[in-house]
Amino acid sequence: MIDIRIINTKNRIGMINALKTKPLNEVTTKDIIEVAKVSRKAFYTYYNDQNDLLFEIENAMISDLVEGMKKDREAVAQLDDAATHVEIAKLADQAFVETVKACAKHREVTRILLSANDDINFLSNIKTAVYKELLARAPKLVAANDPSVQNLKKQLSVRIPLDYLFEIYVGLMVNIIQHWLTSKDPISG
Repeated sequence: MIDIRIINTKNRIGMINALKTKPLNEVTTKDIIEVAKVSRKAFYTYYNDQNDLLFEIENAMISDLVEGMKKDREAVAQLDDAATHVEIAKLADQAFVETVKACAKHREVTRILLSANDDINFLSNIKTAVYKELLARAPKLVAANDPSVQNLKKQLSVRIPLDYLFEIYVGLMVNIIQHWLTSKDPISG
């Protein structure tokens, strides 16, 4: 009896290795089957096409990222409502440990999917996950009653809408993830 886990692992490896040499829109099922060294029947038993396999690979990474961010949110939840910006900043190390672990688990795959051979939908899905996490953390990270926040609001002549601030934050987080993926791994080792 053939083990489904072995076939699926071979197919994932085949897809990733095919993406190392070709852009996503040029990768065919035949490429994956040849690289994975599985039969067409074995491939099509578990997947409709290469997009189905790609969807599975991306969803595994996004799921682990979301779970990591949820675990990290527990550190943020420890803040009381009167936390200062200094206390929030000190929490930064704890607030991203599991997120970095999730990214490290899928580092090679994510690096390939965010490279020149990328899937733009994958980047959009990462942004959506980070955005949702930011919404969940926002009440603890923005101490609206903090006098320094109130003073800052008074001093700023430009008022940036909240959705723009979120987009800036999400963009920065995704850029940090992309930078980390292409760097020599200075923070998780």
